[in-house]
Amino acid sequence: MDEAGARALMEQAGATPAPPSAVDIGLARQRGRRRLRLRRWALGMAPVLAAAAVAAIIFGTGALAPGPGGGTGTGPVTSLVPPKHPFNPLAPYAAFGWLPPGVPRAASSPSSTPTQLQLMTGSQAQGAFSLTVWARGTCNLDAGQVRAALRRHRHPLLNCAQNADAGWAANLSRPAPAVAGRPGFWFDGQMLAWEYARDAWATLSVGRAGQRVPPETTVKVAAHLKYAATAKPSVKFPFRLTGVPASWRMISVSWRATPGGLLAVMSRELGSGIDAGPPDGRVAGTIGQIVITPGTSRCTFFQGSSRRVVLDGAQAIVTDFPGDGARPYQGLCIPQTQGLHVSFLEFLQRGQAGLAFGGVTGVFLHHLRLLGPDPANWTTHPLG
Repeated sequence: MDEAGARALMEQAGATPAPPSAVDIGLARQRGRRRLRLRRWALGMAPVLAAAAVAAIIFGTGALAPGPGGGTGTGPVTSLVPPKHPFNPLAPYAAFGWLPPGVPRAASSPSSTPTQLQLMTGSQAQGAFSLTVWARGTCNLDAGQVRAALRRHRHPLLNCAQNADAGWAANLSRPAPAVAGRPGFWFDGQMLAWEYARDAWATLSVGRAGQRVPPETTVKVAAHLKYAATAKPSVKFPFRLTGVPASWRMISVSWRATPGGLLAVMSRELGSGIDAGPPDGRVAGTIGQIVITPGTSRCTFFQGSSRRVVLDGAQAIVTDFPGDGARPYQGLCIPQTQGLHVSFLEFLQRGQAGLAFGGVTGVFLHHLRLLGPDPANWTTHPLG
C-alpha cells in the first residue's frame, strides 16, 4: 500500500460514525503538539497500520482514541499524580468474562499503560465492546462524590489523568444499576462507568449496527469482568532492548490476541504506540513508536532531513525531525531485515544536549536485538 492508499484508508476510518462525545478542549490542546509530530511518523508506517485501521472501521474511530469510547467532558486536568497501584502494561490486569453469544472473549488492546488498560472485542454485527480499566488513584472522584453531585442536579466530571500528554474525562449524567455490587453511572447516553474498587474506575461502551444494545447487557458484561487476571508478563515482543537504564520500563504497549498468545503491535496513529523509557512515562528520553513486525513495509521520507544508511547490511532511512517547537528527535526505518520491518523514534533525555545511545543508528546497532518473524521465538521481557 502506498502513502495515498494509506491516507484513503485512514480517511475511510475517520468517516465511520463514532459514539457521541464532548471533547475536553484543554486536554486535546495539551496532546495536540505531540500527536502532530508522531502522526508524521505514523503516516510512513501505513502498511503496518492497515490492520489496525480496519479495526478502527469496525469499532468506530473513538474506540482507538486515548479515551474509552471517545467520550470526554469539559474542565481542566485536576491531578497528574502517579496512581497508587500502577498496572504492569505487559500483564493485562483485566479480562472479559461473560459476553453475548458469538462475541469472542479474547480481546486485543490498543493501549496498555501503568495507568489504564483498554480492551476491545467483537464487531458491529455481533456487538462491539470497548473497555477501559483505570489503576487505583488515577481518577479524581469517588462514587460518594458522584452521588452527592447528582443529588444537586450536577453532572460531575470524572477525570482520569494518565500523564501530561494523555488523559480522559467524562461528565457522569445519572445513576446506573450496581455492577457486581459496586456503584455505576451512565454517561454519553448508554456508556457505563463504575467504581470497581475503592478509588478505581472502569468504563464500558457497547455498540451494534442497526440495533440498540439493552442496558442490562452492558451491566451484565461489566459485572462479569475478571480483575487481577494476569500476574506475570504475557505480551510477547519480537525484540529486546539491552543496555538501557535499569529504571526503564515499557510504558505504553499495544497488543492483539492470537492463537499463539498476546503479540505486541503498533496501534494506528491516533492510538497508543509502544514506548520504552523512564517509569514516569515522560516523552523526553524515550524510545517510542516502536514498530517491529514480520514482513516488509515501505519507508516514506518525512519532513526534515532524511538520509539513507546501511546498518549491518540492511538499507535504512534516518530522519531528523525539527521538533515542531519542541526539542528535535530522530527516527529510523528499515523496510526489512531478518524477516522483520523495523522503525522507531528516539527522543532526547532530560538535561542532556544530545541523543543517548548514539542516536537511532546506535540504538539499532548496539541496543536492539531482533528475534525474527516467528512469534514462538519472541520474548515477554523486552528490556534488559
